[in-house]
Amino acid sequence: MAGQKRRTYTKASALRIDNLTTVKKFTTMEQPVFNKELHIKYWRRCLKSVLPTEYTSTDSSRLSLGFFILSAFDLLGVGGDQLDRKDVAGLKQWILNCEHPNGGFCGSPNHKYPSEYYRSATDTPSDMDPANLPATFFALMALNFVGKVGEVDRKKCLKWLQKLQREDGSFGETLGKDGKIEGGRDMRYCQCAAAIRWILRGDLKSKSQKEVDDINVDGLEGHIRKAETYDGGFGESFEHESHAGYTYCGIASLSNLGRLPGSLSKSEEGAEPSDPKLTGVTNLQDTIRWLMSRQVNYVESGDEEDDEEPQTKPEDSSNPANNEIEQLAAAGLSLEDTYAIGCNGRLNKGPDTCYSFWVDASLYILGQSKLINKEGSRRWLIEKTQHMIGGFAKEPGYPPDIYHSYLGLGTLAMLGEPDLKTFDPVLCASQEAKSKIERDIAEFLEPDAPGKSVWDNIVLMGDMVPVSDGKFPKFWTDAEEEHKKMKEEGTLPFQPFAPENVWSGET
Repeated sequence: MAGQKRRTYTKASALRIDNLTTVKKFTTMEQPVFNKELHIKYWRRCLKSVLPTEYTSTDSSRLSLGFFILSAFDLLGVGGDQLDRKDVAGLKQWILNCEHPNGGFCGSPNHKYPSEYYRSATDTPSDMDPANLPATFFALMALNFVGKVGEVDRKKCLKWLQKLQREDGSFGETLGKDGKIEGGRDMRYCQCAAAIRWILRGDLKSKSQKEVDDINVDGLEGHIRKAETYDGGFGESFEHESHAGYTYCGIASLSNLGRLPGSLSKSEEGAEPSDPKLTGVTNLQDTIRWLMSRQVNYVESGDEEDDEEPQTKPEDSSNPANNEIEQLAAAGLSLEDTYAIGCNGRLNKGPDTCYSFWVDASLYILGQSKLINKEGSRRWLIEKTQHMIGGFAKEPGYPPDIYHSYLGLGTLAMLGEPDLKTFDPVLCASQEAKSKIERDIAEFLEPDAPGKSVWDNIVLMGDMVPVSDGKFPKFWTDAEEEHKKMKEEGTLPFQPFAPENVWSGET
């Protein structure tokens, strides 16, 4: 019908509109506004109120919703100290209640019997509501915001993780009757397994790492490599079509395993990879090209415009920018129309909020963030899918949901949105949250090393120690010389900082 809006998608790279210099030169568009307070209200509603009926089917994966909500608060700067203490304590206990007695986590308390109903870990694994791989990843990540990952039975969890790996290197989702591995072989399970391994083992050299045998890292890398397709993307598994979500999962898995290729695994700061021989991605240039091709223009135009002949002008070869503008005009488009750049997940599909994350995060992990049309991606999210009540929708015209709202938030954080924390695309959480996990890893892998008791307190207090009657307690004075030596040598386990009011000095 005349006047009805339709959506048009064109490949952004084909018209070179990622040239931000050209865009700025020929348009004067207002910057879209990210409403932080509106998003905080949205996430408070998700935490405090009953979710819509449509979420009923997600009961078996409620831990994922818990992670999205807590991590969204973290990205927005609403920490545990700004939430009700009873809420924080309740959330922590809710997560731990989902821990399976044989290792791993169930998706929600409704999917776990009381522990006494399960057989012992030494017996044949029970198939009564078994723990599952995604729930375990989300449980560990969520627990990081309200407690410590070291509070779980990490040895039992790592042993359970080993049992989920097949001979071909892939991972299943659950352990069924008689220990049979159940579930698919897709990249999502690879990503969860690699992340769980990193969270509970770390990449530190420690005797503690030998307490539990490792998974078959080479086998997992080989399975991921088989999922790489002829065009550079990654499919669900081998012989499947390339998909942006699975491509992210494959690349993030290789990053957590330390198996990204050396030539493109540099961080944004340009740090060299620890091992130059790693070859997890076999065709890097094609992978990058495929990811870049997922960027598409989002255009809304009236149907009545379809009948009009596009107006074209003679080419002015003296100005390449004019040629680009004229190409857009010939297609019935303009720079303003094509300035919202979304991403699709597969060839010939429309853009979706979650795919902006999968594509941009993959490019960030590969150290290729400079290739992302950041302004266009930001405009797509804020102007097209940011909802009036807060959160983000799947695409324009849809209501917001927890999944897309979190990934939209994460994408903006990756792009450097000022009101959000720095983001780590590998763990899909803030860099601050990742640093906390790294401190917890150091604590449970090296429990007797310097810096894990008295030393931690010295560092956290910024060299200020409690005093009584003008004298240091004996356990502080015994440690004083060693602490000074470690500080001079730069071997303190953590970077010192000086938080306010850590120690008042009053007795």
